[in-house]
Amino acid sequence: MTLEGMGKPLGCKLIRLNADINAGIIQSIRIRGDFFASPEEGFDRVEQRLRGISFKEVAATFDRLLQEEGVQVFGISGEGVASVLFSARGAV
Repeated sequence: MTLEGMGKPLGCKLIRLNADINAGIIQSIRIRGDFFASPEEGFDRVEQRLRGISFKEVAATFDRLLQEEGVQVFGISGEGVASVLFSARGAV
């Protein structure tokens, strides 16, 4: 299932995402928006590393991967990404 979502969760800037989910597992995800992430290459690696992760584990996994990749962010969080993803799922 392909999900497209957009929102401004509490404590976050605008988040837009596209994700392919199969049997509750993220196959691909692209996260964009008005937030700041540096280095951008590290953020791209975080998106890639979310592949194969359970839909339900995205919040904690996203935050952990940011730390592992050394990515500094402002205006986005794992909870924010999860909120937009779950809202998009509910809209399908």
